[in-house]
Amino acid sequence: MRLNKISYSILICSILLLSSSSAFGAGLYGQVLRKAPTETKKKIQRYKSRKAETEQVAGNCECNPGLFSVIYLTGENLPDIRPELKNQKMAQKDKTFEPSVMAVSLGSTVEFPNLDPFFHNVFSYSSTKKFDLGRYPEGKSKEVTFDKPGIVSIFCEIHYTMRAYVHVLETPYYTVSDKDGNFALQNIQPGNYTLHLWQENLPEITEEIDIVNDSTYMELR
Repeated sequence: MRLNKISYSILICSILLLSSSSAFGAGLYGQVLRKAPTETKKKIQRYKSRKAETEQVAGNCECNPGLFSVIYLTGENLPDIRPELKNQKMAQKDKTFEPSVMAVSLGSTVEFPNLDPFFHNVFSYSSTKKFDLGRYPEGKSKEVTFDKPGIVSIFCEIHYTMRAYVHVLETPYYTVSDKDGNFALQNIQPGNYTLHLWQENLPEITEEIDIVNDSTYMELR
């Protein structure tokens, strides 16, 4: 039987799609439906606040870490973990951190550029990575290498309302949701994994899942 040009093209595209799926692994996507608190009044008491009278605690703005989730997979026989080839950036802009939630591979370096026309002082008291970058002005940037797995809570010594998180992970399978909870993980090798969901001020969720050579959709509550 002879195939016309259209049928032949469809056949070729189908073969390529199947080959891509096998070569690059499966996908996991979905939405986080559990809502984290959108505001926190918790303050770090280890330093004297220099809060200006006009400063406000982040609420529903995209600078609020409570709007974002970290989703990642752990399991046996994971592919090798490699630090990010390009340094990630967590900027200081409009008295906020952008992005306010970040996930990186173990050993990665993150830059903290100051885009505001005044000084910032980025620091962390987290046991995973303690650091204090000191005060630096607009246009300057400093960096931190995260060489221990865990969660690093980040603040500004001058503006107490600023807060952010860096998740340092020992898995190549991770992502950060958008503010509506949508997420996607790609190129996952088929197998059995434990899915982890982190949200600010809420208990971590873990769930055993099976990844096959296809796309899997999940709603996380």
